[in-house]
Amino acid sequence: MLSLQKFLFDDKPTRRRLLEYKQTIISPSYRIGVYRNHSFELIEHTIGAFLDYAEMSVQFDYSDYDDSLSFANLNQTTDLLILWLDLSRYNNLQNINGFVIERIRYLESIYPNPILFVPFAGDCSYQSERVTCFSLDSIESTLGSRFYDERMEPFSGTKMSAAACLLVSEQLGLRYLPALLKPSLKAIIVDLDNTLYQGVLGEDGIDGIVLTEGHISLQQQLKSLATQGLFLCIASKNEERDVISLFDERKDFPLRKDDFTKICANWNSKAQSIEEIARYLNINPDSMLFIDDNMGELLAVAEAFPQIKLIHALDDAQITCRILSMYPGLLRLHSHREDKLRKGDVQANEIRRRLQGTSSPEEYLRSIGTKITFSLNNAQQAARISELANKTNQFIFCYRRYSLSEVMSLIQRDDAVVVTASLSDNLSDSGIIGVCVAFKQKGFVEIDECFVSCRALGRGLDEIIVLGMFSCAIKQFGVNRLKINFVAGERNHPAGQFVEKKLHNFIESDEVFDYQVPQNVVEVEVLSN
Repeated sequence: MLSLQKFLFDDKPTRRRLLEYKQTIISPSYRIGVYRNHSFELIEHTIGAFLDYAEMSVQFDYSDYDDSLSFANLNQTTDLLILWLDLSRYNNLQNINGFVIERIRYLESIYPNPILFVPFAGDCSYQSERVTCFSLDSIESTLGSRFYDERMEPFSGTKMSAAACLLVSEQLGLRYLPALLKPSLKAIIVDLDNTLYQGVLGEDGIDGIVLTEGHISLQQQLKSLATQGLFLCIASKNEERDVISLFDERKDFPLRKDDFTKICANWNSKAQSIEEIARYLNINPDSMLFIDDNMGELLAVAEAFPQIKLIHALDDAQITCRILSMYPGLLRLHSHREDKLRKGDVQANEIRRRLQGTSSPEEYLRSIGTKITFSLNNAQQAARISELANKTNQFIFCYRRYSLSEVMSLIQRDDAVVVTASLSDNLSDSGIIGVCVAFKQKGFVEIDECFVSCRALGRGLDEIIVLGMFSCAIKQFGVNRLKINFVAGERNHPAGQFVEKKLHNFIESDEVFDYQVPQNVVEVEVLSN
């Protein structure tokens, strides 16, 4: 991917080079429907390199041109639908926006998966939990009069210029399609010297390092990403006291020490520091992005963690900033309450770990005022449930990866129940950290899926959270027998260990399930809608 970074960002490839690019990523493969009233083919022809950088393979499924937006013969099995509209084709309508929005709402009612609305040559906008609007205003502002090319419309099938199509391909391939189809990245780990600034702290000193305009922009962007819920961490070969002093004394730095969730400043290898950070955050390296100016360090980290994402920080920090702004997995289309809680919750885990060793597990949980709230069929939690279903990899039973519409459908079904577990204590509020989905069968309840956030693991609460959710599910249907489904995957070993230890009797057949949350250990609240 580092060579592809150079091709896409350093070399600024022409349209011809993008057309000639041969895509190498075969899987994971996604099917994307394109419902349109003008040509999308110019986008598809130049998007391959961007999809490779996002580690995606896509098959596009086209509709006929349809100004009426009847959505006849709509393929509802695609992973995503792009609604690709030239609004200038509706100039004879008195209320263009009203017509388009009404048709999008109808589309929402018949299509189960995410929808990406891309309006061209107009200002219509519509956004919901399942519909994302990709505005082309910034691209039009960049290109000016070169945004349109009506002269070529008879040949290309669109008034959108070739230059505009290139920029749309880039945005779709690097930002929007990964954001809508793949799990988001969770952490950004940055080097310091010649990455966040120009110079070497140990040689140039705190006052000797240079903060260029590009480095200011880079730090501002990292700070913005941290406020959106990403973990921002440091892996640097420097003395820790020097790094702390740097952020204390350099008031011109946009980034402050408190913006970082974890600082690893030592003389260990970067791979060792990243391993320590991954352990601290309780996440896998494949959900991390590492930024460093030293190619040798990047290659060593890639060898230790083949799935980690990498950016080679360049001498021109403005280019590094642009790479970061376009990096797949960083675009947040929707924000949730839990995003704001994440950093404080992880840092509170460090305090929890210290306290756990000072008393019995029961006394420890009582001392920090642990509270678990189980909520049944709460439609207001649907977006967070879907997000957690698609982000969780370690403690998940079946990898169902529910979409938002699937969650809403489950909540409304009489034979299903969706139970969430929210966690808080005197140190922090973790928000929704666990979900189970269960179906009523003849004489028993079947667990279709169960997943728990990595932030809640290792706190001595796994049994109470999971079995507590199961208990709520069987009480909802007035039975006492339970059966679970479990699918072993590459990364759900923690869930597998839990099932083997606590639930192995419930896999092959339904059995009597009788679990009571320990009294006087945690406070429990059950909310039913």
